[in-house]
Amino acid sequence: MYRLLIAVLILSWFCLTAHAQNDLVISNVRVFTGQEQIEKASIVVNGGKITQISTAPATGRVVIDGEGKTALPGLIDSHAHIFAATAGVTEAETRDFVRTKLQERLLAMVRYGVTTVKSLGDPTDIILQVRRELRESKLSGPRMLVVGPIFTAVGGHPATSPVCQGDSWCRSTTAAEVATEADARRIVGRLADQGVDGIKIVYSGGVREGIEMKKLAKPVMEAIVDESRKRGLRATAHVVDEPSSLEVLAAGAWGIEHGPGEPLTSNALIDALMKPPRSYAPTLYGNTRNNPALFQVKARTVTQAYKAGVRIIAASDVSGAMPPGRALLEEIQLLVKAGLPPEAALRSATSLAALHVGKEKEIGSLAPGMMADIRAGKSAGEHCGPVPNLPGHSERQGCLQR
Repeated sequence: MYRLLIAVLILSWFCLTAHAQNDLVISNVRVFTGQEQIEKASIVVNGGKITQISTAPATGRVVIDGEGKTALPGLIDSHAHIFAATAGVTEAETRDFVRTKLQERLLAMVRYGVTTVKSLGDPTDIILQVRRELRESKLSGPRMLVVGPIFTAVGGHPATSPVCQGDSWCRSTTAAEVATEADARRIVGRLADQGVDGIKIVYSGGVREGIEMKKLAKPVMEAIVDESRKRGLRATAHVVDEPSSLEVLAAGAWGIEHGPGEPLTSNALIDALMKPPRSYAPTLYGNTRNNPALFQVKARTVTQAYKAGVRIIAASDVSGAMPPGRALLEEIQLLVKAGLPPEAALRSATSLAALHVGKEKEIGSLAPGMMADIRAGKSAGEHCGPVPNLPGHSERQGCLQR
């Protein structure tokens, strides 16, 4: 189980470690539960879980006065790259990254209130070891959800894209290149047996930086989705156009990531995301922060989807030189800029994100029985970035929880 770390502000930022045997009360605090606001309440924590949220006073071994502060669930980044395009290209560079840089990047995420991360396109043995060391508190950082390599066509992204720069080890560990339905099902089964938390598919092609990217054959994509469902894993798909988005959703994918870069031609995609409900993670920070024209196009799609009731997910697509942790806060702000109300943008990184990654019974909400991932605060801190203003509230900042 994860060791609980909760950071809150009282006059200035400070951090408190609360072990499982402790009783902790945060009193007089404004609460955003992940679904709704409570103007003033006490949050009671026992054994690393929330046992009560009450408007009545509560006592405990440790009591923190949260007057003037706001508490919300720890944030969830549903699309990050811990290794891909970040840790170097070769096996030697990657293992050196683990020894010298990984711990600081993980801590940076938690400093910005990101307590859960879903990482994509990683060497399976290394990322499973990282997840294990986080669970055993040998590493400090967010809860780690992993998918291992990304399913793609032979010669598809990220296998032959600039991510791997032609390195064969990177290609074989970052991507699972499949040409047949049988290979697709076999590799999904192998990853399921290894204990991954989900499956990621690239279902796009075309030319990127002068390199032709192959696209998965539709029957192979459908086999990946089908086998994932049979093995109890949620498959999400990297798509960049409307027809491909419709095809992966028709196959039963749990959601789409990135999404069309052109205006929608009809309501078909919105309808497909709604019936049955699926997720849409537009990755605005990762894809549009340096492309205002693309942002405007995707913002219109996000607004259409939100108004129709689609489950919008905050996902940063952080990698490389992008700032870990802060990137998700930027994503939330971009969702607000795209048209989501602040509360809805926060839900996209808390309760809705928890549902997206299949952890809605454990994290993403502040409620009795949930894990005590709590982000709280008000004034600026050196390592803590802003979250969107809730109606009637001033800007708040928050620090570490885990």
